[in-house]
Amino acid sequence: MKAGLGVLVAAVCAVLLGVSPMGAGAQSAGTLALAHVTVIDASGRAAQADQTVVVAGGRIAAVGPAGTVRVPKDARVIDAHGKYLIPGLWDMHVHIAGISADPAWSRQVILPELIAYGIVGVRDMGGDLEALLSWRREIEAGTLIGPHIVAGGPMLVPRGKKNAEQYPVANAEEARQAVRELKGRGADFIKIIGMPSREAFFAVAEEAKKQGISFVGHVPAVVTAGEASDAGMHSIEHIVYSGLAYDCSSREKELREAALQARANRDAVASAKALVDAADSYSAEKAAELWARFKKNGTWVVPTLKSISVQTPSKLTAEQQAADPGLEFVPEALRRQWDPRLAENQAAEADQQWWTRQFANDEKLTRDMHRAGVATLAGSDSLDRFVFPGSSLHAELQLLVSNGYTPLEALRAATRDAARFLAREKEFGTIAVGAHADLVLLDANPLEDIANTSKIRAVVREGVFLDRAALDTLLLQAKAAAKAVAAK
Repeated sequence: MKAGLGVLVAAVCAVLLGVSPMGAGAQSAGTLALAHVTVIDASGRAAQADQTVVVAGGRIAAVGPAGTVRVPKDARVIDAHGKYLIPGLWDMHVHIAGISADPAWSRQVILPELIAYGIVGVRDMGGDLEALLSWRREIEAGTLIGPHIVAGGPMLVPRGKKNAEQYPVANAEEARQAVRELKGRGADFIKIIGMPSREAFFAVAEEAKKQGISFVGHVPAVVTAGEASDAGMHSIEHIVYSGLAYDCSSREKELREAALQARANRDAVASAKALVDAADSYSAEKAAELWARFKKNGTWVVPTLKSISVQTPSKLTAEQQAADPGLEFVPEALRRQWDPRLAENQAAEADQQWWTRQFANDEKLTRDMHRAGVATLAGSDSLDRFVFPGSSLHAELQLLVSNGYTPLEALRAATRDAARFLAREKEFGTIAVGAHADLVLLDANPLEDIANTSKIRAVVREGVFLDRAALDTLLLQAKAAAKAVAAK
């Protein structure tokens, strides 16, 4: 990381010099030493107490027991007694550049907000590709604070208007052309929401392989999850939206036909009932066959439990929801779309019951996949309604733990496994010599309670040390920028 990021952050936080006991504000990416810290490297090793981690040039230069690691004379030394160091987190399912997101808001609010929550990398699953690539260039040049960005650009859909967020394809040839075009525009992968036919789906799979680019997304209704896995879909996003309940149903053929007929008739009630019936006819044997297929094919699953959970009845009143502090980062126009006090935003009781049933099934299948050893990633699906960038990933980790993951396994889903999925495990997701110096310093042990990932004392972003005061300043500025965007 170039010194530009350090200069920018130092300017942002200059007023805080001398405030933080962990180190004043921020510094440029010089040499840094975190001394006497407990290292949790997400490799599977036990926590390593009383370690020293040296960072130079934005990379990790040395890791080892305190007293055995040489600390350069020019290093800034942070006494981290009683603190815990984890790799920077990756949110592997976000939408930060969708058509509902004002580009100025995303750039000025969401990007620094993510860093303040310890999220150093994101996989954007559908949005303005040019904006995302522009932000990535600025971040890499050191002139913008934000996470590493992996971007797919507009999502492939079977119908609708072409815009920055979606790319409709009507047939196999258009599907092939979309893959070629998006790769040419710089997309890192291809994202599917739906397909008009089986032929179009397999055309995407074939063209993606030919072009050397992965494809991911929802399993469209025209194929099964097993077929999608066999065709090379690298990750399946969500459980309910990808219809995994059908693949795990003893009545699969019958219910798939009912669902397709309901779609053809645009009968939402019949379509919803088919998915409930699929969940109610769960077959452990069929599920085991599907999980084995995923493992054989190297298919990953991103459950996005947080985004599904917010569709269920809230234990909070509408007034309490409307007072959520996360809304301070959301522009007024979007707040109105989410406001639970407005009649147009209130779900019918039958819809809430349906979502409650689906969330229960999502949790069941998540537990099932985890026991079977299916590879999973942590993704929040922000900016879904009340799924706030940053904080929602920490909530997702807690939901994984409540569904059978150990705290270490949940942490790995947002660190080491994210890097493995991206084939960049030597660069990200661990604390090892040569890796990017993207780190999060915690006040408490996340292996004892995964909620401790939220107890952030400092973030190291490509070697730049941002203490708690600096992170709080980023959040204050983000709130101010959200209000400014709303005032335009």
